[in-house]
This record gives sequence, structure tokens and C-alpha cells, in this order.
Amino acid sequence: QLDEMLQADKNDALKKALTCGNVSLIEDLLNSGINIESSFQFGWTPLMYAASVADDAVVRLLLDRGANASFEIDKYTVLMAACTAHASEEKILKTVELLLSRNADPNLPCRRKMTPLMYAARKGYPQVVALLVAHGSHINAQDENGYSALTWAARHGHKKVILKLLELGADKNLQTKDEKTAADLAKMNKHSEIYSLLSLTANPLQGRYNDMIKTETLCSFLTAVPDYRAGPYSAFSDMEVFLHGLGLEHIMGLLKERDITLRQLLVMKKDELIEVGITNPRDQQKLLDSIKELQVEEIRIRDLPEVLKMEFSGDEFLKFLQKLNKECGNLTVPVQTINKHLLTNSHKVVLQWAPAESFAEVCKDLICSVEKLGKEVVMLKNLL
Repeated sequence: QLDEMLQADKNDALKKALTCGNVSLIEDLLNSGINIESSFQFGWTPLMYAASVADDAVVRLLLDRGANASFEIDKYTVLMAACTAHASEEKILKTVELLLSRNADPNLPCRRKMTPLMYAARKGYPQVVALLVAHGSHINAQDENGYSALTWAARHGHKKVILKLLELGADKNLQTKDEKTAADLAKMNKHSEIYSLLSLTANPLQGRYNDMIKTETLCSFLTAVPDYRAGPYSAFSDMEVFLHGLGLEHIMGLLKERDITLRQLLVMKKDELIEVGITNPRDQQKLLDSIKELQVEEIRIRDLPEVLKMEFSGDEFLKFLQKLNKECGNLTVPVQTINKHLLTNSHKVVLQWAPAESFAEVCKDLICSVEKLGKEVVMLKNLL
């Protein structure tokens, strides 16, 4: 009985030491012979308890002393406890990394078929999500209700987690058992920014430009209108939308560090991309292909002297006229795009803008410019 009382006292002391993170006391108790797999309330072990508060120093000690990193109770694992800890992400990251280094299985599901990745995504820990995927966690695994990590993040509005999952290749078109996508759940839970992002982002499984019409037209508009800035209705910048459409979210930080705007990016050549740090050939090619697709080809004043001197052939003059025509077409597309956008999103955009008088005045000037252009083209036609 005395031994039992002493053992109970040691267990209580161990629990208190775990609660306050007293590493030296825990070490003393373990040296006194207390079982490292001692069972607390709900059958939790000291390691499970330390992981649940992401005490990485205690977790390291317990693992070094032989604690089982793969321990589970009712299919709830130590790794899951760490991924749902109420602590800073930095501490959670260290704890998860320690457990993974001791062969904790990142794909072991709980009773509801949720994996540690889903738990981390639901809680909103992007760095933990990246670490789990790097250690082989199945990014598109689904639980008993068809929820993936991306779906959970969308439901709870964790923007950074969504950005990371999309960067790592998560499939945004997976559906839950009740046929809802991540975008649907974001919309249902009033996460409008995330809904916009998931609606605009292209699915890499469907080809380079498939399902990218929204992104392409938006970028055509941005290219043609240099001073465009994303309105207050959305926290996603034009650059973010553009890069997500191409699956290049991972270079966002690099471009931000160098204060590069979308307008600047869309006129860069290969050597300029390398100069700013975009050295991956696949990333370069994606950007260059998109730049070529979206770029507005400008008529430069230096083209005119040769026309005035008539020092080139009829074929060359025809090409010059075709270039002018293409330029007009390139100007028409963004106007059509913004008109459609305003028709469907006026409640989001227009009411948050300044009074419309100044815009109307510029539109009048624009109409005059277009009419002048029309008259000049008619005159050119008649002269020819």
C-alpha cells in the first residue's frame, strides 16, 4: 500500500511537472523509476500530454528516454495531439518535427478518418501543414465526410493554410459527401476572400490555361490599365490572383521582397526574371508563356518614320495596319471585361469607390479619343 501511495504521489508530481514544463523535475522523477508510459486521465501518457501543449523541450526529453512516438488512444495519436495544440505555431512545428523524426506516421487516421494534416489545416497552421506534406502526408486524403485538408481550411477561413496547400498541389475540386467543394464551403461560411481565390485559381490537373478565363481577362485588364489597383472589397492583390492562376504562389514572397508590381512583372524578359531571383526554369517558362499571352503589344513612335518615308513594301504596310487593328482589339477586351465585372459585382465594388463624377469625366474624354481615332481611320481608308 505504501508503494502504491508513493507511486500515486509520483504520478501526481509528474503531472504537475508536465503542466508547468519543469524539465529537471520530470528528469528526476524518471530517474526515480517512474514508468515513462504512465497512464493519466483518459489513458494519456506523459508524451501525449506534453505534445498536446506543444512543449517541445519536454517532448524531446521523453522521446530521448524511450517514449513511444506512435502512441494512440482510441485511434487518436500523439501527432494529432501536437497538431491541435493550443500554443504558438513555432512550438507546434518543433514538436511535430520531433515526433516525425521518431517515425510517427503522418497518414494514420483517427476514427473519423481525419489525418494529422487535416487537424493542422483545420487549426490554421500553414508551416505545420508544409512539414507534414514534406514527410509524406497525403495532401488530398479525405475523411469520412469527404473533407480534405483544403476543405477544412476553407471552412474555417484559414487563408495562409489555403495558399500553402494550393502551392503544394492540393486539388481544389475535390467534393465532400454532400457534393461541396472547398470554394462552396468558403462561400457558405462567409469567407468571401477565400471563395474568390478558390474560384480564380486554376486546377493544375486540367492543363495550363483551362479554367483560367477569369484570371486571363483580369490580367489583360491589369496590363492595359497601368494604374489599376485591387479595390477594398478584396484582400487579395492583383499579383496574388495572377500567381495563383499559374500555380506560382511560392514566388510571391520573393517578388514582395523586391517590391515588384504585376505591371513590372508582365514586361520582364528571361534575364530579368533571373536577375530578381526566379531561377527555376519551369517557373520562368510559365511566366514567360503567360507574359506572351497577356502582353499588350504597343505601337512605338519609332515605327512611324519608316511609314512616313514609305521606305517599305506594301506587305510591310499591311502588317503595320494589322498591328494597329490588333492594338485596338487589345484595348477593347479589358473594357469589355470591366463592364462585365461591374455588372455582376457592383454591390461589392462601386459602393466602395469615390463619387462617380470623376470616372464619368474620364469616360467622356475616352469616348472623344475613340471618336477621333475612328475619324482618322476613316480618313486613312479614304486616302488609301
